[in-house]
Amino acid sequence: MIGYAVCGIAFAMGSAHAADIKLGVIAGMSGPGTSYGIGIRQGAEMAIKEINATGGINGNKIVMTLVDDASNPAQSVTSMQRLVNEKVDLIVGGWGSSQVMAAMEGSERAGMPYVVVGATNPNITTNKNKWTFRVILSDSIQAEQIAEVAVKRLGMKRIAVINDANDYGVGNKEIFVASLKKLGVTPVEVQAYQSADKDFTSQLTKIRAANADGLAIFGTLPAAPAIMNQAREIGVTAHFIGTGGLANENLITLAPKASAGTILTTYFHEDVDADSRKWSDAFVKEFSGGATPPRPVLAAWEYRAIKYIVAPCLKSVGTDKEKMRACLSSWKGRVFGLPTEVHFDKTNQLVQPSILVQVGNGQFQAYKAAK
Repeated sequence: MIGYAVCGIAFAMGSAHAADIKLGVIAGMSGPGTSYGIGIRQGAEMAIKEINATGGINGNKIVMTLVDDASNPAQSVTSMQRLVNEKVDLIVGGWGSSQVMAAMEGSERAGMPYVVVGATNPNITTNKNKWTFRVILSDSIQAEQIAEVAVKRLGMKRIAVINDANDYGVGNKEIFVASLKKLGVTPVEVQAYQSADKDFTSQLTKIRAANADGLAIFGTLPAAPAIMNQAREIGVTAHFIGTGGLANENLITLAPKASAGTILTTYFHEDVDADSRKWSDAFVKEFSGGATPPRPVLAAWEYRAIKYIVAPCLKSVGTDKEKMRACLSSWKGRVFGLPTEVHFDKTNQLVQPSILVQVGNGQFQAYKAAK
């Protein structure tokens, strides 16, 4: 049984009981982050279904309350308050740095454990945020690594940057530029855009004039593939690089030719180990509906956060929020897709190695540097 509600409207997937564990999930089920939100929802559904099928948490079922924040920061605040008012036991989810940073103010005030799976701005995990935990890599690690790849592995010397003007894009851009400086490289051009923009000709014309050999794109879909397509249309030949916000299968669907060769950091790849491939195949079977769904990048982290981190803590300490916070802080263990044991640091950031992928043959492939 998976019981869940969207925006407070219950769906007929099992009835809730007093002893059920109420798990809140915030995800953008509408707006520009819909493809990411669907992955978060599916990852949660799969984890909860498996947990409930094997006895739940000490005999109690998990019931999910899913709230759509419309990929909008103001709506994220409302979504968080809704979950607090509905007295959920904890929250796992969230996509978009601007949305999460807006929502987490409410969870911090309420003393609500919030495990973030889809936002990477460094300010999300700091010493002042007692109740917020993050399981994916922050921008500070990803942007620094992709800068090193650009300079040390790809030999780029004339690197341009185009970034979304939101918290995610600006955060990545600032860290990337600072990392380039440490490597002795200054960007030849830096341009910004708004998330809802559709025409990037002005910015890309300046990048073309700068004769860039590399173009770092810091943003998400649908803008990123449009940038790639328009760049190639006007003659920009620079090699595209970026971070995890671009590692969505729809990038290739929307820019099949332009995205070829793009190198990115990402949060999950199904061919890292046998268990990742086994889980990914099961995920595709569960949600295919006759067609292959997008690669389960955020779904994998939503699933792993619930199944490997949250569930053991619930079994150990129950739903007491202070005890849950303490349990998360001290948690360490192994999860599929990562080569070593992982743990939360003093800022509640899960410490882990990053993964590099490259677009090739119409798919994301594990990146292998040329010898």
